[in-house]
Amino acid sequence: MEQVDYILIGPSYPYRGGIAETQNELAQSLINSGKKVKLYTFKKLYPNFLFPGKDQYIKNKSKPESLNINRFIHSYNPINWFLVSKKINNTNPKVVIFRYYTPFLSICYYNLMIRLNNKIKLVALVDNWIPHEPKSFDKILNKLFSKKINKFLTLSSNVASELKKDNKFPVFSGFHPISKSLPKKLPKSDSRKKLDWDIKSPIVLFYGLIRSYKGLDLLIKSFDEPPLNRSNVKLAIVGEFYEPINKYKKLIAKLKLENRIYIIPKFANEELTQLCFSSADMISLTYKSATQSGVIPLAYHYRTPVLASNLLGLKTPIEKDKTGMICSQNPVDISIKIDKMLNSNEKKFFIKNIGSSIKYYTWNKYSKEIINFIE
Repeated sequence: MEQVDYILIGPSYPYRGGIAETQNELAQSLINSGKKVKLYTFKKLYPNFLFPGKDQYIKNKSKPESLNINRFIHSYNPINWFLVSKKINNTNPKVVIFRYYTPFLSICYYNLMIRLNNKIKLVALVDNWIPHEPKSFDKILNKLFSKKINKFLTLSSNVASELKKDNKFPVFSGFHPISKSLPKKLPKSDSRKKLDWDIKSPIVLFYGLIRSYKGLDLLIKSFDEPPLNRSNVKLAIVGEFYEPINKYKKLIAKLKLENRIYIIPKFANEELTQLCFSSADMISLTYKSATQSGVIPLAYHYRTPVLASNLLGLKTPIEKDKTGMICSQNPVDISIKIDKMLNSNEKKFFIKNIGSSIKYYTWNKYSKEIINFIE
């Protein structure tokens, strides 16, 4: 019988997005720590009618050669759950880590867990416990998922505190590591020329999937408030829209901001991400709700100061590391804070602090801490 140390269950290559990318990174960091690791990902994740984006898969990127990735799981086929649990038992792992970020997966995961050998330690890595767009049945599904879990891992203290309220089992209060595989920062003038963005004006970046809870409307409105309304600062909105883009285009037109806002309405691959962060002077996370953000590690990698809403899941690293400012969910305050952050002395201060903070957010550090916690 084959044995591995860890099986990681959740989206990984060829799925796109931060969850899949960090799943790959976690696997590699565990391998670097001397563990034998397999990834079990989905052959079918969402039914097409439930997926709000254009494509679930990453384009123009090959499978990571060092990772053992197996596309076994069908998230809504009960026959498949029986077959996958049998595969896991035959592999005989010491630990199975379930990546949990939506209650949609709870029924699939629970049905895998109840069929697994009792000697296997069951661990959850939780990205979101309370969904951003909650439904009435979320608590029931979360409770079902947590029934068999021995220990919980998180990527933020905010999610850890939510879990501790609802569960009696140990919770690891973690941090969101910074990827080692990201492309390097480019000269600002070069990246802006490639994007056809203004070379001289300061640029604020809003990056990631566009959903209502992320407060893009607040950020747009801030450009119509003093002091931004009298400045030459521009806004770049980069990401796939998970809600109607016309909602934002109408707001931009109403405020007569068309000449000050760039929109790239598509999923940002690695190359586009590199260009946008290399071009930006700061990034704005003016969210209305949040548990954590994978945008902050990206900002740290590209030495980009962060403006974040006064939400526990966002502000904790920014306040601790002094790498940006915190704002209220108010366009006037957002406008004032953006203006302050773009002051050259403030900006230099934040960039310097990012440089000295990065060493605390490595995957190597994260994997060592969770191995100690699990084992």
